[in-house]
Amino acid sequence: MDAFPAFYPLTGRVIAIVGTGEAAEAKVRLFESSPATLRRLEGDAALNPASYDGALLAFVASDDAGFATAAAAAARAAHVPVNVVDRPALCDFTTPAVIDRGEVVAAIGTGGASPMLATLLRHDIEAQVPEGAGRVAALFRALQDEVRRALPEAHRRRAFLRAALSGPAARAAQAGDMTRASALLREALAGDS
Repeated sequence: MDAFPAFYPLTGRVIAIVGTGEAAEAKVRLFESSPATLRRLEGDAALNPASYDGALLAFVASDDAGFATAAAAAARAAHVPVNVVDRPALCDFTTPAVIDRGEVVAAIGTGGASPMLATLLRHDIEAQVPEGAGRVAALFRALQDEVRRALPEAHRRRAFLRAALSGPAARAAQAGDMTRASALLREALAGDS
């Protein structure tokens, strides 16, 4: 493994996006359903390290190589990791192809070697990840403490979760009926305790 994939919590965080045009708008779309605040920077503001204060990550999208280099340097001066679109040598991290199902997120990366390959793989994998997978994860997160209390032994808890993930509660969550899903999961838990 040449690069370590990591998932950063975005709630309450700031993502700086530098530049205009399609590449910058693609980065905006990447974060539009996230709870992060987007800070758009252009011109002189993008070259000022203070503009990046409090940002978790910065993305620079510019056809002007000099501007992109200077904006990346400003982000780094503020201790913010930066990705410069189509300039791997200027990147602290690469942007993966993302499958976003809410609570379930998958990322496919090639370390910048072939973004198109990552995109093609994403399409193949995305077809295997059901639309409702995020709701299933949200159900299990919401009842996680109840499951732990009812099944304190790890091996019993794992067996229960393995079965429940393909059971009626998961199917109800996948269909979007979260009230029924919670009731079914609690019913299954009561029967297993």
